[in-house]
Amino acid sequence: MTLNKQQFLALFTPLILIVPNVALNFTDHLPVMTSLVNIILPLGIYITVTTSFSRIGVTVWCLLPIMIFCGFQIVLLYLYGCSIIGVDMFLNVVTSNPDEISELLGNLIIAISSLVVIYIPFLVIATICICKGLMLTADFIKPWRNVGLAVTALGTVLLCISYTVTPSFAVTNDIFPANVTKNLCLAFQRHAQISNYPETSARFTYNAISTHPDSIPEIYVYVIGETSRAQNWQLLGYDRDTNPELSKAENLTVFTRAITQSATTHKSVPMLLSPLTAEDFDSISNRKSIITAFREAGFYTSFLSNQRRNRSYTEYFGNEADTVVYLPDSASSQQYDGELITLLNTLIANHRHPKQFIVLHTYGSHFNYSERYPRSFAHFKPDDKTDANASDRPQLINAYDNTIRYIDSYIKQAIDTLQASHITSALIYASDHGEDIFDDSRNRFLHASPVPTYYQLRVPFIVWLSNAYISQFPEKYQTMQANSQAIVSPSISLYNTTIDLAGISTPYFNKSASVASTNFKSPTLFYLSDRNEPILMDSTTLHRLDYNLLKNTINH
Repeated sequence: MTLNKQQFLALFTPLILIVPNVALNFTDHLPVMTSLVNIILPLGIYITVTTSFSRIGVTVWCLLPIMIFCGFQIVLLYLYGCSIIGVDMFLNVVTSNPDEISELLGNLIIAISSLVVIYIPFLVIATICICKGLMLTADFIKPWRNVGLAVTALGTVLLCISYTVTPSFAVTNDIFPANVTKNLCLAFQRHAQISNYPETSARFTYNAISTHPDSIPEIYVYVIGETSRAQNWQLLGYDRDTNPELSKAENLTVFTRAITQSATTHKSVPMLLSPLTAEDFDSISNRKSIITAFREAGFYTSFLSNQRRNRSYTEYFGNEADTVVYLPDSASSQQYDGELITLLNTLIANHRHPKQFIVLHTYGSHFNYSERYPRSFAHFKPDDKTDANASDRPQLINAYDNTIRYIDSYIKQAIDTLQASHITSALIYASDHGEDIFDDSRNRFLHASPVPTYYQLRVPFIVWLSNAYISQFPEKYQTMQANSQAIVSPSISLYNTTIDLAGISTPYFNKSASVASTNFKSPTLFYLSDRNEPILMDSTTLHRLDYNLLKNTINH
């Protein structure tokens, strides 16, 4: 039977729309009944829709939002190998650096090209049908609509059975695109909460006071790393020379088993900057950051960032500081993180306030890796591959390792500046999350996937204390050294450790979460889910490979 243009659209549009559903059944290993519902019910609805209206060209264009969902989903499966479009994915679109997004899209040519090949021809044919007034006939509509209704009815029966045999089953969790639609609605809600943050947090106070003598000048530097994973740090057992400077640094405590609670920047960084954890993250809308705690305690505060402003919680937290500087505000292109150290040196040299708290928010090791360091730091070569292809992994690793060497260099510069000041000081560094770089047979790349991997979860966490600090508070250094092999989550401990080191008294201090405290206790490991639920990191939630790697790290 020969199909005309409009009949081709009516019968084949449902087939291209169901492609992500079929793929998710395999990638996410859905139960048999859920898999059947995930294909049969949406397919029946699609067939019913495309065969119920004569103006098929208009119908197909009305399905454009679902096509966009499908395209986005296919790209994410290409990157992460599993999982639906999450709430965080939608939020990443509005909170990520535009340059970062353009770099990523520019290196996903294969995935994006496939979407063009699949979906654009259907929209072109739909446009032709509209322009030429081509419509489906009643003789075609009636039998095929009945087919669509029959398939939908079968899917509905299977849906009812799924609710019976699988208590955890829910359409908005398990059926594409209903689950993605719910996530989009949640993303709008969260974005609205972020926008209202100045009002909802206005009355919050830490009631913080300093317990250290006013006569002691102090400087605390809080460095937030980005996308730096522990696997590529020489200090943490990597077999490459990625930490030539810090390996020689004195007074440094390296925490070897640090696990983040989120692989998504807009969640992980706020946890690093506040007492929030995966278990109470939803209270973020009425909390302020560690910057406010230090201000209340009498410190002059500065927030220096190499990120772009993005109206996220991180930006609102940064605005709490006395001095706020965003490098991209005064530059037409992305700056290297070393420029933050220039600003830091100026603050330390010229500022007369006896007590300072300085946050450096770096750009870190974000893809495209080879653009994150000056060419003088291109130690591992070749490092010029920028395509997101597993075949290019050796070059990508070279470039990534060069970013770690650059981080190593500018952190050591900051340490040297603090040590030379002879002031009681500390530098605390942790990365928000790690990164996948085609590390195993799954060929996963980047971060922020709804279910994180071991490579995204394990992060570097280091604390350096000046000679002057150790002279004043030797027990803090000794305690951190004793806790260096303990399981620790920077998402929980970074804030509490810094508050502890600075001698700040506040009701929002958890002594058992500070690695500088003799009361420190290793936490139960959770990660913050896409829908802001604390998920236990165990064999039921993580992929087997990731669970085994995590278990080996913890038991090492």
